[in-house]
Amino acid sequence: MKKYTDNLRGVHLFSDLKENELEAISRILYMHTYSRGQIIFQEGEEGNALFIVLSGKVKVSLNDEEGREYVLDTIERNGFFGELSLIDDLPRSANIYALETCDLLVIHRNDFIKLLIENPSIAIHILKVMAGRLRAADERIKWLAFLNVENRVLKYLLDVAERMGIRMKDHVVIEQGPTQIEIANACGCSRETVSRMMASLVKKGILGVRRKQYTLYPGSQTF
Repeated sequence: MKKYTDNLRGVHLFSDLKENELEAISRILYMHTYSRGQIIFQEGEEGNALFIVLSGKVKVSLNDEEGREYVLDTIERNGFFGELSLIDDLPRSANIYALETCDLLVIHRNDFIKLLIENPSIAIHILKVMAGRLRAADERIKWLAFLNVENRVLKYLLDVAERMGIRMKDHVVIEQGPTQIEIANACGCSRETVSRMMASLVKKGILGVRRKQYTLYPGSQTF
């Protein structure tokens, strides 16, 4: 639908495309609403659609054999997910849950492939964006493997601040930031460990905490 063209401009996957290209994409979109806690899809399911977050927030996670959850990411307005299955036609590689009521724009695989064949410039742009996401994933694997727990917590908060923080002169404020459980899941440790690490960062003057508001002083980071 052409009415979604303005929404697509704010989506990194499509933000540099021309007006006629955005209109071509908008014509194959439809919207679906998910309620809080609803499963959007699960690991291993057939992947046949790309999702764009129009409003709300979703969680990307994996579960180990014992049922423990590892949160890979949270995705908010203008974010997108499900793009890999559109390209390789393989099952979903993670679970996606609605953390709150979400309006999602959906593109089905058959429509998407046809669009790419008819518009090579769109295909090239999307491949560049996906390559950037893969590089970011490699970077995250690296810091999970080589940083100690305190620096993993700090790196995670700095990444959140980069995406959604409010920049001041010498610090960054994250309003309504992740919970300690979400931080623990993302950093591969327990909530109790996160609490200790955050207390250590506060003591060092690197972090300020007030409920779910975090203040980071990037110039004080130690790695």
